[in-house]
Amino acid sequence: MLWKKGKNKVGSEFPLVKWLTKDFRGVRFNESDLTYIFENMDPLVAIFTLVEDEVRIPIWDQDTRVNHFLMLHRDIDGVFGFYDDWIQQVVIRRGFEGKELIGFYVNRLNLDLTFSVIETTNNIRESA
Repeated sequence: MLWKKGKNKVGSEFPLVKWLTKDFRGVRFNESDLTYIFENMDPLVAIFTLVEDEVRIPIWDQDTRVNHFLMLHRDIDGVFGFYDDWIQQVVIRRGFEGKELIGFYVNRLNLDLTFSVIETTNNIRESA
């Protein structure tokens, strides 16, 4: 399912949507998420990511207009995600409480992974 950005955002859709919960505020990407990311982001970054367990990639915070370089890390289960540096650079700085719905897409102009908080009428989800 594709989610539309909130009223005050550009009218495009988010192909990747992740809930942050109180128990876990990192972001994990499944196989189909990674396929989308690797097929659309900077090809050089995608190639390195497939080979290495950790790769620093550019990610743009569309809401605050801040560019980050976050570690896309393969965890012990072989799942890629943003963990410690995401929590330090984004979650704490933005004051996320673990009930946010985050949309991701690859910006076709600069090939950066971009994210935004999706505004919903009920942005509350219980921790899993």
